[in-house]
Amino acid sequence: MFNALSQLHSASALRSVAAARVSDACAPVNFYFGYWFSHWRA
Repeated sequence: MFNALSQLHSASALRSVAAARVSDACAPVNFYFGYWFSHWRA
């Protein structure tokens, strides 16, 4: 029972780390597109 709980906890931790890395990778891309789009419209 404890082993299953620890496996579940590590899986959720890995998922949160992966989500943080994806958001870190997307942040400059979103910033660039927002910057480009605002200047392109002007």
